[in-house]
Amino acid sequence: MKIKPNSKNIFDEYAEYYDIVYQDKNYVSEASFISGLIRNYCNRKGLIRVLDLACGTGLHAIELAKMGHKVDASDISAKMIKAARENARLKNLKITFHQESFQTADRINKKFDVVISMFSAINYLTSCKDMLRSLENIHGLLESGGIFIFDFWNGNAVIDDFAPVRVKRMNKGTKSVLRYSENAIDRLTQIVNVKFNFMLFNKDKIVGEFSENHICRYFFIREMEDLLEMSGFKVISRCPFMSPGKEISCNDWNVTYVVRKYTGDRATIHKNRFIC
Repeated sequence: MKIKPNSKNIFDEYAEYYDIVYQDKNYVSEASFISGLIRNYCNRKGLIRVLDLACGTGLHAIELAKMGHKVDASDISAKMIKAARENARLKNLKITFHQESFQTADRINKKFDVVISMFSAINYLTSCKDMLRSLENIHGLLESGGIFIFDFWNGNAVIDDFAPVRVKRMNKGTKSVLRYSENAIDRLTQIVNVKFNFMLFNKDKIVGEFSENHICRYFFIREMEDLLEMSGFKVISRCPFMSPGKEISCNDWNVTYVVRKYTGDRATIHKNRFIC
C-alpha cells in the first residue's frame, strides 16, 4: 500500500485528551535524563537557555524549568500551547511559549544554548525538504557550539517490531479514554500511518468518539547522521532513549542523539541539498 504523507495539523483536537492518554509517561525521569545530557555536553556555565520544540502540553518544559533551566517552548498547535501555558501557570513557572512549527521556528527571534525535541516529534517531518528546513532553523536558533537533543524512531527496530494494532485505555477521575490504533507501514517510503480511534467515557458511558491519522517517518541511523552533517551538526553522543552511556543497537526503537552546532561553510551545506 502506498501511503502519502500530509501536513494537516491534527493536534488541536488531540490536545484536550493528551495528558489523560499520557499520564503514565514519567516526565520527571525523562526531564532528568535530558538535563543530565545538558550538563554533560553543554559548554555554557551558569543559566542555560533551552528551547523545547514540539512541546505539546509543556510537561517536559515545566520539569526542566523546575530544574533551574531558562526555558522557552513552542508547538504548532494553538490548543497545545493554551494547555501548556495553563500547566505552567498552575506550577507558577515563567516559561515563554511560541506557536511555531519546526519549519517556522526561525521566527522565534532568540538564541539558545540547547534546543530539545522529545517524544520522537521529529518523525512528523516526513519529507527531506521539511527535515532539512527544520534542521537549518534549529542551527540558526543555537549559539555557536550549542547542542540539539532529540530522539527518533530507529528504522531497523520499526521494521522488526512493527505492530498493526495497539490498544491503550487510561482513566482520570470519572473520565477515561480508550485509544485503538491501526497502523500501516510503507517500507519503500519509510512512512507509517497511525490511525488513532478514540472513545471518550465519563462514568463508563460513551460521551464522544473521534479519529486521527498521524503520518510519521522513521529514519535509519546512517541516514539521520548524513542529514545532520549536511545541516551543520556534529554527533557527540547517541544512546537508547533513557539509557545514557549505553551503545545503541538495531533493536532500540527510540534512540536519542546529542549533536553540536558547528560553524562551517553554510554555502557548502546548502549546495549538498540536491541529493534529497
